[in-house]
Amino acid sequence: MLNFFLGHIPSIIATREESGNEFELFTNLVSRWAEQAGDFFVVFFLVNPLVLTTNPDAVKCTLFHSLVASDEKISKAASTNSRISSVFGKRFLGQGLVTILDYETWKPRRKLYDPSFKRTSLKDYLPVFNECIDTFLERLRPHSDGKTEVSMKEAFHEATLDVISKVAFSSDFSKTWDSKRFGLKYTTNSELSHLTSVSFKGVEKSFMATFPSLFPLLHPKETEMYHEAVGAMRRIGCDCIEKRIKAVTSGEEVPNDILTQILQTSIANKSVDMETLLRFM
Repeated sequence: MLNFFLGHIPSIIATREESGNEFELFTNLVSRWAEQAGDFFVVFFLVNPLVLTTNPDAVKCTLFHSLVASDEKISKAASTNSRISSVFGKRFLGQGLVTILDYETWKPRRKLYDPSFKRTSLKDYLPVFNECIDTFLERLRPHSDGKTEVSMKEAFHEATLDVISKVAFSSDFSKTWDSKRFGLKYTTNSELSHLTSVSFKGVEKSFMATFPSLFPLLHPKETEMYHEAVGAMRRIGCDCIEKRIKAVTSGEEVPNDILTQILQTSIANKSVDMETLLRFM
């Protein structure tokens, strides 16, 4: 009877003790449900249905109809986007390329960044990609004894951040930022990799919280930690963009990375301001 009113929430709560990590909890549950029900199944949160699929063709079809097909678009869920746009009330991705729901608003803004992600542009960064892969393998090599367990989620997180930092910003993801300057109080580790992990941990928490609106009241210090990390990332991003804009406009020599290409396009389009750049980058 409880499941009739609450849906799958009791199953999630019962499984929560198996893993202290919300992401692992969710992926384990999805894998279990997929084994029992097949590629397509519905999960209920109270009276709200969530259709899940592990079928690659279905995922491809959904992405195609949400981005390309003009006659039958599949919109993003506003309830899901709200968890990404902000973390317990603190703006995170905001109204950026990932979270915009209106296709007609998304399309022209996406075109601003198309030149930077064309094959002809990305192939120039192949040496950087290879360098990051070599670094990734070197980090794993000491643990390749066949006995040591390695969190591949964390390993791929660092590898991905390493690629993005170097290709897009010509920066080092392990760089330590000034904690006082960027207002870090609860977060002792000011490396970008740590701030990113904390921020997305907050996103995971917001997705898994039964009543997200009550979470800040029940866990104020943890909420403040997420808010702090999200705010620090935005301030760091603003700092990087401001310095690069100043260098580009003053004619200084700048790295030929994705940030420079986007800024050159954005500066040519005079309607793009700092807040827009922060949202979409």
